[in-house]
Amino acid sequence: MVLYNIVYYFGIVLFLFGLVSLFYFLYLIKKRESECKSFKEVVIKNKIKLSIPFLSFLIGFVLLNVAFYLDPVTSEHLADNNIEILWYHQAMVYIFGVLFVISLFSFIFALFTKLYLEQYPLKKKTNNIWLASSIISLLITFYFYGEGNAPYLVYPLANALYIGAQGIKIINVYRFGSAFDDGLVIYLYAIFILFGACLVAYVCDYKLYKEYGKHDLITNTFLVAFPCGVIGARIWYVVINLIDYGTRSDFYGDKWVNIFNMRLGGLAIMGGAVFGIIAGVSQVLIVKYGLKRERYKNFSLLKAADIIVPAILFAQAIGRIGNFFNNEVFGFPVDRSLWEWLPNWITNNMYYQHGDIYNPYPNEITDPMEFWLDQGAIELPLFFIEFCTNLIGYFVLEYLFRRAFKKHHSDGSLVGGYLIWYGLTRVVLEPMRNSSDMYNSSIVTAYIMFGAGVLLVAFFIFNNYYVKRNKIWWYKSLENNKESIEVKND
Repeated sequence: MVLYNIVYYFGIVLFLFGLVSLFYFLYLIKKRESECKSFKEVVIKNKIKLSIPFLSFLIGFVLLNVAFYLDPVTSEHLADNNIEILWYHQAMVYIFGVLFVISLFSFIFALFTKLYLEQYPLKKKTNNIWLASSIISLLITFYFYGEGNAPYLVYPLANALYIGAQGIKIINVYRFGSAFDDGLVIYLYAIFILFGACLVAYVCDYKLYKEYGKHDLITNTFLVAFPCGVIGARIWYVVINLIDYGTRSDFYGDKWVNIFNMRLGGLAIMGGAVFGIIAGVSQVLIVKYGLKRERYKNFSLLKAADIIVPAILFAQAIGRIGNFFNNEVFGFPVDRSLWEWLPNWITNNMYYQHGDIYNPYPNEITDPMEFWLDQGAIELPLFFIEFCTNLIGYFVLEYLFRRAFKKHHSDGSLVGGYLIWYGLTRVVLEPMRNSSDMYNSSIVTAYIMFGAGVLLVAFFIFNNYYVKRNKIWWYKSLENNKESIEVKND
């Protein structure tokens, strides 16, 4: 136990130091980029700044893997199930683990180079290839790293980060939650949502910079839209829960104050998207037309919306990874053999529904685990299907409609495109959920989103191809108002 604690916490310190120092050194490189004349000079001049975080992160990562096998919980799990640690699994863990860290740092630096080191010719020639190969390498190395660990993990997988008197631990709240009430428990779902939102804000900031030559145009918008999106997701969940189950809902019952306790779980992603979009648009309207901020003088709300709103699909895709760890957004039973191409640590986790083995026939099967194993069935990984459809939707809207058809694109129409794509996704996938996670109200709202998206697309196409060309009265009114504002500002 003493050896485990030493290895574990030393690994955490090195891991975090490597992560923090990496972003700090990247900040310094960006700040002093004018001191170098080429990308090669950037690398040579900053090789120590880059090697320190890399080595710290790598050693910390390896130590955390060693600590996992020293953990008493892991040892007990292996002993109880007569599981023997095989050498080739360990070889996969450490070889591909090291390659994964190398790929991760390569990806981060490639992305940093693409977004911020713009004056170097490398970006135009090889940066996209570098970035793409880093992503492919990340996926391959992580796949084999996970496969090496898969036979020895405790299922269902941990789903929360605990920080308290008992230390820093990754725990499964469903199984051990009550034992960690003395500290702060942060669900991995929340971490993935926050990470996805920050990543999208980062990418959108870069795209708006390319469009307007200014950074931080949406920083305040993000600070307003994100918390409003979380509140909206909670309100939406509460409403559909009450509509479908009313006071019979075990979640609320007589304790109506639980409505405000988001730590108990319950966020509806559709509500988050709708409330977030409304809040973000309102904030931009206020600073542009209400406060008349100079830096937003040439800022087009519709063009910005076409950049930002489809990117929400990217954030939602990352959020679905959090659903996997929460054992939710799973579907009806399917034959596991159909999904053997997924990593084993994913399919092994698909036996569980909210931390428990899901039994579709509770009155007929006395041993649900035996049923699942005998039938070779797992729950349909809807979270993964939606993860894929959201990513595809983002690339279709961004690279096909906004870029490839730029000359024929109607500003604002991709807001409707987002509603169509995500509404249709939920219309198709929502009925596939298992009964404990299925809400009829969500299907209805998905149809509403789809219909609203069709109307928005039709409106903006009509506005672009008829109203502007024929100078309809409301377009003239907007143009005159715009000219008066510009004269007043001058």
